[in-house]
Amino acid sequence: MEQGEITREREWTILRDQLRDNERIWSGFRHIEVRMIGSHSLVDLVGVITEGIPETFSGIDCVTIACVDPEYEMTRLIDAGVESGLKPRCFTAIPREKLNELFTRPWRPRLGPADEHVHSLLFADDPCASGSVALAPLVRRGELIGSLNQGSRDPKHFLSGIATDLLEHLAAVAALCIDNAVNHERLKLDGLTDPLTGVSNRRFFERRLAEEIERWTRQTGPLVCMLADVDFFKQVNDRYGHQVGDRVLRQIASILGQDLRGSDVLARYGGEEFVLLLPGTTCNQGMAIAERLRSSIEHSAFVIPEGVDLDVTVSIGLACLEAGAEAYGADPAARLFQQVDAALYEAKQTGRNRVVQAPPR
Repeated sequence: MEQGEITREREWTILRDQLRDNERIWSGFRHIEVRMIGSHSLVDLVGVITEGIPETFSGIDCVTIACVDPEYEMTRLIDAGVESGLKPRCFTAIPREKLNELFTRPWRPRLGPADEHVHSLLFADDPCASGSVALAPLVRRGELIGSLNQGSRDPKHFLSGIATDLLEHLAAVAALCIDNAVNHERLKLDGLTDPLTGVSNRRFFERRLAEEIERWTRQTGPLVCMLADVDFFKQVNDRYGHQVGDRVLRQIASILGQDLRGSDVLARYGGEEFVLLLPGTTCNQGMAIAERLRSSIEHSAFVIPEGVDLDVTVSIGLACLEAGAEAYGADPAARLFQQVDAALYEAKQTGRNRVVQAPPR
């Protein structure tokens, strides 16, 4: 083989290896991102970030998160997580002025050697970050809220000047997930979240229903309400136990919550009943959504530990407020819920696993 051919072969081998490394890195980032989005609590999320990243990427020896936490609400949640197995020192409450010293606008990641100040501030004097570090700003709604910090014992692992696109993307997703997790924990503390399924509870639904009814009377736009009831749910509990029943309810809540808009409401109304409120949705649109949800649940796999695949279905009642507030009397909210409850009763009485719309007023 001539020298030129050897050189080209070597260059091709290097390029092929680089492509493989890039694909492996992309795959790792996607895996972490999916796990972050699927986290059920702030403690779970912090665990995914601080433990999942070192497990996924070689050369990264530790990961920490630092966030502005003036009321110490995140700190209290993390402290509770440490008691249940989360690694200590993975989260730091950082003063605003200290965070502002780390990053200046435009906020970009910092890569390079770990100086003593950064080391003691973000890594709690852990030797795992003694070589080099990558600090990525966490930004939410245009505000710097924290820093995602990766440390390596290798001085050459994080070098200034290398591309940071993936790191910035990961930090953006992490900031969004942290913000959502904190808001979710606040809802729990405020008593507006169902502790079993993680969706809103009846109290929150009734508050939002009153708000949407008030808005509807001013704008006269359509408003759809659905009430979904799990068919033969008592038989599931009686035959397989309440733990299996709880798992079924959590899975149904997850299915019902797919593709909801920010203005929509999903709540556990009580027992095996879930209620959805869809502002700005016509009756025809609501029926299409309800049928899609009913079908999705019917064709989903509900598997219990013994490997038995349960056949789970729901019946859905639907009612819609349309233009003309005077036609609904002095209490449109009560009228709407009477209609949706009656529609659900008809769905249960006429065979279950179906959607029934309340007749127009």
